[in-house]
Parts: sequence; C-alpha cells; structure tokens
Amino acid sequence: MEVFIGALDAVKERVESGRAPDLTGQETGYKYGYAALALFGAQRLEPNPRSDHVGTLKYLLEHGAPPDVPDVVGYTALHHACMAYPRADIARILLEHGADPNWQDRFGDVALNGAFQNESLDAIEVLMEFGARLDIKDADDYTPGEFFIKCGPRVTAVVQKWKRKRAGESAPLDEKTCTVCRKGGVQLKWCARCHKTWYCSKECQSAPRFLRLSLVAPLTLQAELDWPGHKLECISDSAESTVTLKPAYDGITALLPIAHTTRQLLGHPVERQPARNTRGAQVPRIPPGQTKKMIIKVQVPLSSLMSDLMVYDKKRSFVCQIRKADNPEGYRRVEQVVRTKGVAGAKAYFSAEMKSPDELVVKISEVLPEQAF
Repeated sequence: MEVFIGALDAVKERVESGRAPDLTGQETGYKYGYAALALFGAQRLEPNPRSDHVGTLKYLLEHGAPPDVPDVVGYTALHHACMAYPRADIARILLEHGADPNWQDRFGDVALNGAFQNESLDAIEVLMEFGARLDIKDADDYTPGEFFIKCGPRVTAVVQKWKRKRAGESAPLDEKTCTVCRKGGVQLKWCARCHKTWYCSKECQSAPRFLRLSLVAPLTLQAELDWPGHKLECISDSAESTVTLKPAYDGITALLPIAHTTRQLLGHPVERQPARNTRGAQVPRIPPGQTKKMIIKVQVPLSSLMSDLMVYDKKRSFVCQIRKADNPEGYRRVEQVVRTKGVAGAKAYFSAEMKSPDELVVKISEVLPEQAF
C-alpha cells in the first residue's frame, strides 16, 4: 500500500531498516511486482503533494526491485505503462533500469501492441527508441509489424518514421523543424511548391547560403539549405511528375475513422474527434483567381466491392472520390504509386494543388512521409 500511494519516506524507512519484504517478490492474488504497484498508483490516484510515485519507483529499482516481474497474465510493469492510462515517462524509467522492451506475456504479446491499441504515441516513441522489435510473433503468429497499420494514421506515422530511422533513412517531414535553423516547437510553414520542406520564417526561406555551425557536427561549418538552393531541388510540376484528376463529390455520406471507432467499441479511452473528421463529400472553397495547395491522403479500394480512390486533406476541407471512368489514365498512375510505394499498398500522401473544384493536380513523383491523418 505504501508503494501504491507513493509514500516514498515510508518505503525508504522500511527498506533501510530491513523491515521491507523481498523487493523481488509479488503481492496480491494477481502477483504484481513492486514496480507495477508504483505505476498503478501513478496512473490511478489524484496528484498529491505528499505522494511521489516516480521517486518511489526509482528508489525501488535502485534498491533491488526488478523492472520485469510478470503478473498472472505475464504482463510486466512496462506492459501496464503502455496500456490504458499510459505513462510514457514511467515506461522510460523502467527501460532505463533494464526493462525488456520485448518481453512477451502469456499470449506472446509485447508492450508495443498495447501502445498501438491505445494510440499511446509517446509510449511508442520510447519503446522504439529502446529497441522494441516489430517482428515478434504472438501466439497467433501475428507481429507488431503487421498490426500497427490497423491502429490508425497517427500510430502508422510514428512507426514508419522509426522504420526509416532504423534503416538509416530519413524523410523531409519526419521531424517538424525549420530546414535552415532547425528550430522546432514554433509555427512552421512548408514550401508551397513541394510540401516537403519547412521554414519558420521568411528570413530562413529567403536567406542566402550562409555558413553556420552544424547541429549534427557542432565543430564543422557547413552550408545550410535555403530557398535559393532548395528551388534547384524542388520538383516542378510537369507531365511526368504530376497527374491531373477530376474529383467526384457525390456518393460519400460520411468518413468512418475505423481505428477510432474500434477503440470506442472495445472500451479504450479515446480523444474526442472533431465533427469534420466524419463528414462526407466536401467541395473546397477556392477564391476566384486562386488555387488551393495542400497535402492529401489517397486510399485505394480495399476490397472488390469498392472501385473509387478516396481522397481528403487533414482538415477535411476537401473530401472526394476519384472514379476510374472519369480518370482512366490518371487513376491508373495514382493507384500504381500507392500500391507500390504507399503504406501496406493501401494509402499514400502527396502534395497537391486544386486549380478548381473539378481539377486536382497531384504530384506523384514523390510520396510524402506518412502524416497523422
């Protein structure tokens, strides 16, 4: 109970006086270890100035309590930290003290699957940072690498970013920082031409190629990318790099966020979705004489009962279908790119420009990194 309520001084007194139980042991009929009990208190009790669950957990781990004590289901504290009421900060502490990110419960599940199910993005980041594997089979021969794609776009974006990082690859939009000064945590605007480069200000976008200290190698001077240099690499619109499509706005009654709806049905805590995320066809508003530039998501048909491409942007200011009959050649080219370069051959993100509600120009020469929508 003292561990559960985070009574650090009382726990210290017991341990240092020799009156504490075996810290490698378990308590209750569920056979919880002491690291798990400290986590449960942090997850479930209201913050109290007299309680210190994080301090209690660290003290126990530093005085002999193992991070990996499986309960009756085989869950360790790390499993519980990544499920409902996720605590990525405590997951990090457990991992820093030797918790196994790939520990399997009695059903073969790893902590990563719980983080996927609950859309615990911070927990996924921590687990991947500490080497969580995507190829571990559970009792049904199912792996996290097969499962994450079903857990929604936000989970997919995080996992795909880490897969690139582990492969020694990177994509321009993986980290949301200014291309020139590397500043993050501020409002950024992307290059309106290619949608794959971010700038924090007009000064950074238009600055000449000044030499500055590299953030990667602080003692090495290097030329940073700016607009004068970037414009040489920014892919221009051409017949080879783009496809012009005619959108259809009828026949879409509503978008169904499958992963979000599934979590609700299974009783997982979920964030409230904006009403726009479920609305149907949406004709974009384009002022006279202007165009609308955006990043779009393109989903190919997932079954033989469907035949149209589904297209929409992050804020659902634009939602449409692309029909093969209206766009025979364009449909073929877009579908081929999504099938070969998209996530699981089902969806992909592109830079696009709407010339009018009936004319959508999609830059298919480069698939953008997965976005959180």
